[in-house]
Amino acid sequence: MRKQNQMGAIMAITATIIWSGNFIVSRYAIHLIGPISLAFFRWSVAMICMFPFAYGQLKKELPLFKQNKVYFFWMGLIGFAIYNTLIYTAGHYTTAINLALIGSTVHPVVAALLGAVFVQEKLHWKNTTGILLCIAGTVFLITKGDIMNIIHFRFSTGDLWMVGAGICFGTYNVFVRKKPQGISNSSFLLVLFSLGSFMLLPAAIIEMKYFQPVVMDTKLLWIILYLGIANSTIAYSIWNMAIHKLGAGKTALFATLLPLISSFEAVILLGETFNNAQITSGLIIITGIVINTWPSKTSNA
Repeated sequence: MRKQNQMGAIMAITATIIWSGNFIVSRYAIHLIGPISLAFFRWSVAMICMFPFAYGQLKKELPLFKQNKVYFFWMGLIGFAIYNTLIYTAGHYTTAINLALIGSTVHPVVAALLGAVFVQEKLHWKNTTGILLCIAGTVFLITKGDIMNIIHFRFSTGDLWMVGAGICFGTYNVFVRKKPQGISNSSFLLVLFSLGSFMLLPAAIIEMKYFQPVVMDTKLLWIILYLGIANSTIAYSIWNMAIHKLGAGKTALFATLLPLISSFEAVILLGETFNNAQITSGLIIITGIVINTWPSKTSNA
């Protein structure tokens, strides 16, 4: 059990590191492409990348997909078409750090609560303590170590879009656990990438034609490739495997590392320095994750 938890933790951390750039590029690309179009291109690239690896399995498993078409419709809509569109829409109205902070706070709570209701993931004291510590660490980072700053914190339109995104991703995390038996991880993702892409196509065409034309340049091309290959094909594959090893609630908690990882990236890429609030919040978040994922001697909790 401990080895399974350790492997699940490594997978979840790896996916989180890859995803941490999503918020940065969503802010950078706001003048180059609309949010719906960016989400559409992301899932289209992911679909193309996953196709050669999953097509053979998909042909064998096609009857199972047909039997569970309602499940896949909602997973594609909530976890792919809507979720990332909300992130990229939020990027037009709020900062990258707010995107990471709000998303990483909302979705673990949603995943833990829905997991307890729908997939019988029991909320033991470790789970609850871990969640509370991770939220406390995130709040500490938001307030820069001064709780009085929370009084002046205001939710912008973008922040509210990000709350919605967090709810969507928390829901996705839970229902990955209810993936129909007999369906491989690769064909599962290929179908969801495809659904996300096709669902967004009509709205993306309208957005590109009437609201925000795409300014295609080399930088945007690299952003789309990064989102489609690393952020989607690789990260989602790793993340889904982590969910099956740790459970939805425990895995979702690793997303609270996003603000901390973003801080590391700022130090490495932008030459910024750590402050005491960042160090303290990081220690609180890591403590919460360790408590939540540490296996019990007598159970799978």
